[in-house]
Amino acid sequence: MFEADPTPVEQIERLEEQIAELREAIRRSRKLVAAGRAGAFAGAALLVTLALGLATFTPARMIVGIVLGLGGLVLMGSSVGSTNLLELSLQQAEEDRNAAIDVLELVQLGDGPR
Repeated sequence: MFEADPTPVEQIERLEEQIAELREAIRRSRKLVAAGRAGAFAGAALLVTLALGLATFTPARMIVGIVLGLGGLVLMGSSVGSTNLLELSLQQAEEDRNAAIDVLELVQLGDGPR
């Protein structure tokens, strides 16, 4: 009917899984930040080349440059915000895991007299 509270060991295992998932999500989010930066840079570079006459000006190229620049900025901005939130969640999960480990009152075995 009702589930018992998880033991500290079960809680630690659950937190370890959560930490692994958060690290993977942070890695993916950082890739999106890099893609956003690349898009913003590519859009700006295209607009500069059109403005300097280094590429033949067409309305389509100008629209592509604007879309790349703005889209890259939006992607980068939202991904940076998501990454920051994920990192805070990761930090909290690690603190919870450390607290659960402390509850176990483990004894450290050292090099004693032989």
